[in-house]
Order: sequence, then C-alpha cells, then structure tokens
Amino acid sequence: MDRYVSPIDERTLVPLERAPRLATLEGAVIGFLDINKPKGEQFLNRLEELLTARGVAEVVRLRKPTFTRPAPGEVIQMADRCGAVVEALAD
Repeated sequence: MDRYVSPIDERTLVPLERAPRLATLEGAVIGFLDINKPKGEQFLNRLEELLTARGVAEVVRLRKPTFTRPAPGEVIQMADRCGAVVEALAD
C-alpha cells in the first residue's frame, strides 16, 4: 500500500496509511476546499452542480482565507467530516 508523510506537521516524518477510497459517492459527504486562488471557486461550483444534479452526495465547502498561509484548524479537521475532499489548487 502507498504511504505518505503528513503535510500537516513537518516534524512528523513517520509514514501514515492513506485513507481508503470510497466505493461509491452515493450518500457520501464530499468536502470541497477552495484555497482561494483564481478560478478555483468556478471549478468547485461546476463540480457541485454536477453532484447535486445527480443527487449522489452531500457537499461541504470550506475556503482558506488566503493560499499563502497555513490552513486554519477547521479546514484541517474537514477530513474528519468527509469521506473525500476535492481541493481546487490552480489558477
């Protein structure tokens, strides 16, 4: 199985297990994270439209105050409430 190093705590160099993939989006809670870069919101809006039209998942949206700073605690804790997270990164 793939392993990764925590991006949340640079001091933590112990590899962590990846979260399991969802078998289906049906009934899932999907987190949408906008890191506050140009056009990220447009991407997430369109993706939310598609998911809502299909009625498959509940969407939870959070936005970082700025992409240049670390994420606030509520954004990091998003993973506890969601089965998956989509992050809008690029311009």
